[in-house]
Amino acid sequence: MAKLFLSYSRKDALRAQRFCEWLEREGHDVWRDDDDIGAGASFSSEIEKALDECGAVLVLWSAQSVQSPWVRDEAGFGRDSGKLIPVSLDGTPPPLGFRQFQAIDLSKWRGQGEPPGAERIRSAIERLTGAPGAAPGSNAAPTGGARANKRLLLTRLTGAVLAAGGALAIAFGLWRSPVSDNGVTIIVEASPTSPDRATAADYANVAAADMAAFLPIRFDGARVISPADVDRKGRAYRIEIAGDRHGSAADASLTLSDQDGQSIIWSKSWSVPDASTIDLREQVSQAASQAALCLTDARGGSKKLTQPALGLYISACAGLADPATSEATIVSAIERVVKLAPDFPRGWAMLSVGRAILAEEEQQRSGPDSMAIRKAREAIAIARKVDPGSGLPYLAEWHLDPKDPRLGVQLLDKAVEVDPNEPVLQARRSDALLEVGRMTDAVEAARRATELDPLWSFAREKYIDAMTYAGQFSRARVEIAEAHRKWPVNREIDTADFNFQYRYGDPRAAEQLMSRILDYSDAQLAPYRKLVEARLDPKPARIDEAIAGFRTEVDKDPRNANKLLLALGLFGRVEDAYRLLSDPAFQQFVDPGILFRPEFASIRADPRFMAIAARLRVAGYWRASGNWPDFCTSEQLKYDCKTEVSKYP
Repeated sequence: MAKLFLSYSRKDALRAQRFCEWLEREGHDVWRDDDDIGAGASFSSEIEKALDECGAVLVLWSAQSVQSPWVRDEAGFGRDSGKLIPVSLDGTPPPLGFRQFQAIDLSKWRGQGEPPGAERIRSAIERLTGAPGAAPGSNAAPTGGARANKRLLLTRLTGAVLAAGGALAIAFGLWRSPVSDNGVTIIVEASPTSPDRATAADYANVAAADMAAFLPIRFDGARVISPADVDRKGRAYRIEIAGDRHGSAADASLTLSDQDGQSIIWSKSWSVPDASTIDLREQVSQAASQAALCLTDARGGSKKLTQPALGLYISACAGLADPATSEATIVSAIERVVKLAPDFPRGWAMLSVGRAILAEEEQQRSGPDSMAIRKAREAIAIARKVDPGSGLPYLAEWHLDPKDPRLGVQLLDKAVEVDPNEPVLQARRSDALLEVGRMTDAVEAARRATELDPLWSFAREKYIDAMTYAGQFSRARVEIAEAHRKWPVNREIDTADFNFQYRYGDPRAAEQLMSRILDYSDAQLAPYRKLVEARLDPKPARIDEAIAGFRTEVDKDPRNANKLLLALGLFGRVEDAYRLLSDPAFQQFVDPGILFRPEFASIRADPRFMAIAARLRVAGYWRASGNWPDFCTSEQLKYDCKTEVSKYP
């Protein structure tokens, strides 16, 4: 592992982030000011220290960075110390004094997979530092990737149904949790230097209104001051928002400043080439609210963070809402926070979940005794010790053993018991309840998550999904329409809409959403389009063709068998479904939650279903807990659930 310094223009922050994530996946420790300088620290001294300690300086040249005095100074240090590795983001020639160094061209790289010239970058780093990147199977940070929504987002695809998992941001629920004794005042205002004051004022007013609607309720003592009530002489944290519309494009930025009004704690910027494809005002509002929540976590509890831990925490916590920020990057930042502030409860709670998510991926490669598992369990133990009232460590445990439905519900029941006002726990409990057929309870848990955090679109997606899979179609339609009004351009809401329309609603609407929701090639989308055609014209030949398309997917990869199972359930192919469920090659991949959806009623009507439920360990949960699934009382079964379950160990 090498210590690397990444120099870039803030206007290239997104591309720099993706390049940084690739370097971290290679096993390197990357320093960049967006992550590593806490507000209030001496900017130049922090940079000088990082430059002295690094083994290589990677400079991202672009039309923006060649104009930056900071980037030129950092590049000059790298050149003069023999540590320079120049990289070109857009083909812009380096400034005078640096053109004798051939830059590695990344102009055609879009942040996915390895960048062009990856071997040249590896060789240059090894030549300068003597440290190769991580070998396969090493303990380097796992590839988390950006959320695909996220975010950016790792998604779990079961058939055509997307459950936006947002890995950390979703798993943590954007860390929104009630705290007492906050006494935090936040001023929201338009930036006085905004190029478009009208747009900035519009964005600031919306952000302040959204924030004021929930922050004082969620956090005792928190106060939001809107632009109309700003007193620049008052001592308070400040969120300044800038905006600029030019043609079809739009830019925006927000800055969170300390109480002295001089030290910047965190900032974020957007540049949208076509404003019709994104609700930028809503994104700015959500980012501002996230920053306010993170700040209240850090400064409102009994353990108050100070610099430099405060700046690190805000950057990491705010990164949970950023599609471009990987899980590994966030976990790395939180690890630095708890080193600086080992008694900060929220940091350990976050770290327990973050490490557990990374360990969940590592476990598939290295088994249950991997170093990642041990580190996750260590963080869980410390988190419980420093804050027994947090439910997040139970969520972390759930991630370490997600395949046992019985254990999953028990853990999340306990999490909600000790921490009932944490929205992510309610959202994840909804998932767990769907897995054991408690559909009505799942709807209520998801509804509670949206009540606790009305600005969290993922919670709204989970609520719509729960109603959809519980067969509450009229309620789902109403909620979809309302969510679209609140979030006109939002991938998570579009996903919930697609999940409903594709199987139960209007197939034509599903077809329009398909290419936006499923990030597939035309060949990969073909089976889904055939299913839509079969729903529009349900002739046996069309149904057979749709099912055959998914059988082909299973032949390519047995993990795709859930897609086939969903198609069989939708078209009432009971015997085919039972043959698939009895196939040992598929049993390890089956998702029990899909078996309780409306289209599987004819499959549940057969007593053989209880043998399947027993094999999936779901029946054992019903028997042990006494919490029986909805279908046992809501459907006209020819058998008694309790009697059938008693036949299986």
